[in-house]
Parts: sequence; structure tokens; C-alpha cells
Amino acid sequence: LIPISNGIDLLRFRPIAPKKSIYDTFQLPTDMPIVSYIGRLDREKHVHILLHAAKSVLKHHKAHFLIVGDGNATESLEDFAQALGIADSVTFAGRVSDDDLEQLHRVGDIFVMPSPAELQSLALLESMASGKPAIAVGAGALPELCRDGKNGFIVPVDNARVMSESISMLVGDEKL
Repeated sequence: LIPISNGIDLLRFRPIAPKKSIYDTFQLPTDMPIVSYIGRLDREKHVHILLHAAKSVLKHHKAHFLIVGDGNATESLEDFAQALGIADSVTFAGRVSDDDLEQLHRVGDIFVMPSPAELQSLALLESMASGKPAIAVGAGALPELCRDGKNGFIVPVDNARVMSESISMLVGDEKL
């Protein structure tokens, strides 16, 4: 059997430069890499692990973290970023329009999917169609989409240390 992923509209999600206005709209920096997550902000998505990893990355690299989406964990994640002391390096964009979604996939330099609860991650597919390297956990269908060492890295579930090392490797090496 060969797994076949959901289709992605390659006219919408493709590797082209974002509109410059999107940086102003969401107050995003233009002078450092942007690490993004796009999806629901519910506890099962494990975005708190990405925030733990972000704290470690920021000790050694200039980067900004973009969290797009909404859910029942939004407020606690914002509070957690504040408690970690990284709130100035994290943008919580909330729920966005379809047009902004396309642009935000282009803005991100690296896409991270920390969620082990993915049957088929459309956001991961959209980011890869937008030409972004991915970091995803080794659960569900994610290893079928993100090929470790080819279009990104697979990391163990809930391992913020390995996730931060993978993010740091990509942030620190533009060729990767």
C-alpha cells in the first residue's frame, strides 16, 4: 500500500515571496528567521513543547516564533510564553483569513508541527508546498509527510531538547 495525502492547491501554496504588508499587519520582524506553527491551539496539539524549544533556541540564535490559530489553550499558551520570558519573541496571530494564511506560510522560514494527534496535517502539507523545511514529531502520518533529513526533521514526541536542536540547526544554516 502507498499512502496518498490530501491534495493541496499548489496555486495558493507555493514557494514565492510574501507580500511585504503581511509583516506590518502582524508586526513581524524582517531581520531574523521566523519559525511558525499553524493549527488549532488545543492542549492535544502540544504547542507548549514548541514554546519550551523556543526558549532554548533563543538562548543561542536570533529568531521569532509565529503561532497562528485559535483554540481552548490560546490564553494559557500566551501566559506560558510570558512565564518563559519569551513573549517578545512570539507572535500569537489568532485565527486568520485564507489570504493571510497563504502569506503567513510564506513568511515562516521553518515550520514546526509538535502535535502527535495528526491524522493528516494539512498545515504541514501547505507549509511544505510553500517551500519550507519542516520539523514534525514522529507520530501519526507525520513521518510519511516529513522525511527525516530530506525535507525536514522528525523528532520524538514531547522532546523539547531535540526539537530545539533541530530548529537551531535550520536557523543556523541557511543552506539547510
